[in-house]
Amino acid sequence: MAEELRLLDRNGNACSIRLEDIISIRPTADGPEFHTKDGMYFYPTTMEELQILFKEAGFERLDRTNLVNMNHVQAFDPKSRKVYFEYPWTKDSQFATVSEANLTKVQHLAKETQSTYKPARKPLFGKG
Repeated sequence: MAEELRLLDRNGNACSIRLEDIISIRPTADGPEFHTKDGMYFYPTTMEELQILFKEAGFERLDRTNLVNMNHVQAFDPKSRKVYFEYPWTKDSQFATVSEANLTKVQHLAKETQSTYKPARKPLFGKG
């Protein structure tokens, strides 16, 4: 099977180009251009272009700073507005933040951590 690259065409549409079909790569201020006998393609350089390129693979933009592979999201904490890639999560777990505008994309994954509340050993007021 031939190796393929996911690139964007001149119209910004995602496409797969066989590596063996590339005849030249030219650097530009906007990133490299990939030339084949049939046309010119480019690698995405903005979050919007990356979103177009990887949407079919399950990536969603959850806030302005990230694209998240939703196939790996295990839980959403509505209190912190974070998605986690493992459940249960810990303080060291990888996460991605979710903007207010994108909550509908992850609310179905809502899971909250178990309460760690422990009652006081002695009464707070009076004698016990």
